[in-house]
Amino acid sequence: MLVATITYAESCKKDEPKVDTPIIVAEDSSVTDYDGNTYRTVKIGNQIWMAENLRSTHYSDGSTIQFFNYNNDEANVSVYGRLYTWSAAMNGAASSNANPGNTQGIAPVGWHLPSTAEWQQLINYLGGSSVAGSKLKESGTVHWLEPNTGTNEIMFNALPAGFYFHLSEYTWKGTACIFTTSTTNSSVLLQNNSSTVVIDGIEANDGISVRCVKN
Repeated sequence: MLVATITYAESCKKDEPKVDTPIIVAEDSSVTDYDGNTYRTVKIGNQIWMAENLRSTHYSDGSTIQFFNYNNDEANVSVYGRLYTWSAAMNGAASSNANPGNTQGIAPVGWHLPSTAEWQQLINYLGGSSVAGSKLKESGTVHWLEPNTGTNEIMFNALPAGFYFHLSEYTWKGTACIFTTSTTNSSVLLQNNSSTVVIDGIEANDGISVRCVKN
């Protein structure tokens, strides 16, 4: 298991000594969905997240999921994953902002959709919304368009999968990714030219990316 400790100097007052606050990150293992897709996972603090976007076409009971592939092109799936509406991701579950969450929805057995509160816990752990975006995003310009502020120092590997706008338009691939939450009208937005994470609203019929959290 690869473990990384990232430290940030903090001081409450000018004359106080700086204290290093560690961010503990570890490559965990993997999880496999109903279709047999295997996803790398990463432990960040006390949360274990998928380090890849969900690609599943079936719920854990074998029933079919409604999904979109960016530009209707299956070739995008291996890198960017699939895009799902909120109702497809929730699979009939009620909105929840619990932390820890318990909404399995589209997630594999033993995993769940993260609530907004769980996303906020991750963001806070990384130093707040103004800096967390860079730490979550893949670095470089292989997938993100310039200027990409991503450092990927926590191995979350957020990719610019874009999204499916409910009026039949695919957009933002290369410049943004939007992640779903188990909380109604709430999503998590990352953009290529910003280090900020934005928790924003989302149309229920838009198709966006999914990351899951271990129970």
